[in-house]
Amino acid sequence: MASDVVDERPKPKYGELAPEGWSWQPPAPPPGSDSSQGPTSSDGGADSRHAQPGPHAPPPVPSGSRDPYGATSAPAGAPRPIRAVDLSVTSLLLFFGLLFSASMIPALFDFNTVLIQAATAQGYTAFAPSAAANTMGIVAGVVTIVLQLVSIVVSVRRLSRRKLAFPVPILVGVVTFALWVGAITFAFFNDPSFVQQITAR
Repeated sequence: MASDVVDERPKPKYGELAPEGWSWQPPAPPPGSDSSQGPTSSDGGADSRHAQPGPHAPPPVPSGSRDPYGATSAPAGAPRPIRAVDLSVTSLLLFFGLLFSASMIPALFDFNTVLIQAATAQGYTAFAPSAAANTMGIVAGVVTIVLQLVSIVVSVRRLSRRKLAFPVPILVGVVTFALWVGAITFAFFNDPSFVQQITAR
């Protein structure tokens, strides 16, 4: 057959023209070789590792995207999402804490007048204003402002760090209420005549 004939003529080198009628034929395989086998890889299966996926293979899911089953995978090292319930409860507690403090602070800075009105409303007329009571009211007002600022700052920082924040305004609210009760009790019991009037009933 014509395909078994080996062309002994030299191959043209680069830049040379092939002689007229010359065509290159691949060399015949040596006897006993299996020409049906494809080329083998010497890297121990590297071709199979780099093989392209089949037409039915699922596409790779990038990190942080939604897979076909609806599950969302967070990227590695990404911060946890903020808890919606914690954010809502903390915001409401901070709002009511600011509301109550804003209504109480003016009274604390005019403590004697407020205490006289409160004593008169309860039927006591012996309470006398004092500088100690007024000073106690001013101190309580300043501490209330500081506590509210601390509550806001700490709550926002805990929310940004994905930590529970609603206990902070609750704790600050308890401390603030205890401060108000302590200031009122000190002011009333600082007046001996008022204390005598209370114990006489």
